[in-house]
Amino acid sequence: MGGGPFPTGAEWQALLEWTGTLADLSGTSTVLGWDRETIMPAGGGEGRAKLLGTMAALSHRELMRPDGDELLDSASASATTPAHDRVIALMRRERDRASRVPESLVRELSEASSRCVSTWIETRPRDDFATFAAALSPLVELKRRQADALDIGDEPYDGLLDQFEPGARAAQLEVLFRDLAAGIQSLLDRVDDDAAALPERTWPVDAQMTLASDIADLVGFERETGALAQSAHPFTCSPHSGDVRFTTRVDSSDPMGNILAVMHEAGHALYEQGFPQEFARTPLRDAPSLGAHESQSRFWENHVGRTHAFWTHLAPTLRRLFPDAMRGVSEDDLRRGATRVHPSFIRVESDEVTYNLHIGLRFELELAMIRGDLEVADLPVAWGDRLEQLLGIRPAADGEGCMQDIHWPEGMFGYFPTYTLGNLYAAQLDAALHDHLGPTAPLIERGELAPLLSFMRDRIHTQGNLRDAEALMADATGQPLDAGPFLAHLERSYVG
Repeated sequence: MGGGPFPTGAEWQALLEWTGTLADLSGTSTVLGWDRETIMPAGGGEGRAKLLGTMAALSHRELMRPDGDELLDSASASATTPAHDRVIALMRRERDRASRVPESLVRELSEASSRCVSTWIETRPRDDFATFAAALSPLVELKRRQADALDIGDEPYDGLLDQFEPGARAAQLEVLFRDLAAGIQSLLDRVDDDAAALPERTWPVDAQMTLASDIADLVGFERETGALAQSAHPFTCSPHSGDVRFTTRVDSSDPMGNILAVMHEAGHALYEQGFPQEFARTPLRDAPSLGAHESQSRFWENHVGRTHAFWTHLAPTLRRLFPDAMRGVSEDDLRRGATRVHPSFIRVESDEVTYNLHIGLRFELELAMIRGDLEVADLPVAWGDRLEQLLGIRPAADGEGCMQDIHWPEGMFGYFPTYTLGNLYAAQLDAALHDHLGPTAPLIERGELAPLLSFMRDRIHTQGNLRDAEALMADATGQPLDAGPFLAHLERSYVG
């Protein structure tokens, strides 16, 4: 695990008390956010915005405490391991970012994003873009102000991106997405896919939640430290060590979205459960980037959840829980349904081949919004135009277009590119896993997933935030970030 426990001197005890207070404030906000998206009554939106705004302001105030630099300097003098140095470096980074943004703007951003999420939850089902836009527009303006204040990188968007993927820059990602799109489009021309979706039958919600629970158990989700619920958009959170939660979204006409959402979010949850206890209430109890975190969700969703072996194992459970809906549905039908390549309006329901085109679309549009080249009012047309260019389809309603994701209402501009980085890392991890274990299909078919989880625990989870994402992944996979293994995976899996 590389470096704990921490020194016992007074200077380190003071520092750890400080990092613990910050972790507690963050965890409290996490619980408030979980409650908002799962069980909070609709009328609680404005009150919850105020609560979260206050928590954000208090966290900012605590991070910027006047004696912070003195605390860090004192602890640095007695640091003896790379882990100790990393804690100090991470705290300095967060103080530097916080020092650039006034507390008043932090509070405004938190309140505006919470209001926007509540509005999104209410308006998305009825495709009410006008009401949604009235909440999103001021939030985008606040994000522009935040980006300008951060003044990180070569353009404002870089400061927002840096929150989720430290060191990443828009200019690099524009090249990555351009090259990746060209490779994917070339591959799409050669995909041999005649698979049909599963029959339109009723897959009861209660049984689907039982299935979600069974799948969570299958991959190794620890119930004594974990919880599972439903929400409008699947997500994972962990307010503190020993409490990891994730949600899924259920459609009674199709179980695929729920199954793959559980595999995706369980990947995040397993990562959170794998952090060493000694890192609790410090900056080390975290992934070094969202790209690293997404490597886990995308690995379990795509490199396990879309395999023939997985559906062979899952088929008996589906027949038990859904005897009517599964009538006449074979294991091959299930696997083909999970790997069917077809244009989709909804990102989280898209196939593995076209998924990164959805991410590229969002990256382009949010980059344009932060640059001031695109206003919120023009989002539906811009979205439809670009999706039509990429996939030849155009959404008829905004709920299946620019209103489908929670990320922009949450104010998480700069997050979307980390999904693609996660896909690239996941493919490299899968290759390293096969080098380590040999063929994994027999294990997956038998439901013996512990060796896969053990590999991720050892190389990723237990490392926490000891080093940056590039170094972590290079050590875990034996190579730097490279799109080649991902494109090779798609070639093997989808070109007939």
